[in-house]
Amino acid sequence: MQILQGIISGIPQGALYGLTAFGIALIFKTTGVLNFAHGNSGMLATYVGLSVYLLTQNIIFSIIAAVITGLLVGLVVERFLMRPLKNISSGAMLIVTLGLLMVIEGIVMVIWGVDYHRFPEIYMAAPIILFLENGVLVMPSNDIAITIISLAVMLALALFLRYTKLGIAIRARSEDEIGALVCGIDINNVDTIVWSVGIATIALVGVLAAPKTYIHPSMLINMQLYGITAGVLGGFSNLFGVILGGLILGILEKLVGVFISPDYQLSIILILIILVLLFKPSGLFAKEFEGRA
Repeated sequence: MQILQGIISGIPQGALYGLTAFGIALIFKTTGVLNFAHGNSGMLATYVGLSVYLLTQNIIFSIIAAVITGLLVGLVVERFLMRPLKNISSGAMLIVTLGLLMVIEGIVMVIWGVDYHRFPEIYMAAPIILFLENGVLVMPSNDIAITIISLAVMLALALFLRYTKLGIAIRARSEDEIGALVCGIDINNVDTIVWSVGIATIALVGVLAAPKTYIHPSMLINMQLYGITAGVLGGFSNLFGVILGGLILGILEKLVGVFISPDYQLSIILILIILVLLFKPSGLFAKEFEGRA
């Protein structure tokens, strides 16, 4: 029963890890940039959502405001930072995103300070309790809402990338930049859309996770770390793989906490990632190493 409860408790967190990994992988797979400012970009959008909530007391408005802010942050970052620096090396791009991480954190501290802020749950209702022969399973209603929203958004984005003209253009750009240009695809517009959508996903993660993490300048640093880990586990070349990697990661985290100790959760998961990198560097759900494409 403890195993089943651990799995149920781990799915909502895993869904958030998967959504975080999806945004990171989408940007990396398309543009080749591993964005270390991903979490802080979503944190900034979450603070905007908090401000809207304090003004309106409406959770829906605050979520919409956070996601729109994420879209705008992605647009600004791509247009005024990433595009002018497009031709520098991947290592230099990493340093740029690390610098962006610190700039965003500084902006948030100046405007909102460093205090922790409470944020309401997305769905407040009595938990669902299942009485079984061997015990009781408890499923908090807010966790169910988080899981449904996260999985629905990831599925919608995956279908968008698979079946729409713009999605096909994004996939073409990720596979072969020169070939995409020859086919008449506007690379700059594609990159802008990818950055905007990628940051919007972490903005959504921020408001979904905020009731548990509280809102503070470092709230999404660990989420970003776990998102990158989920991407490595599932395989950055496979967007469905990063979703599964996030779910597996969330479940493993809870099971380690239940059967070993919460103190060893991160250590054991990082050991698992090292093993994956040693024996299957492309990830569990990728056929072979394909670089960023």
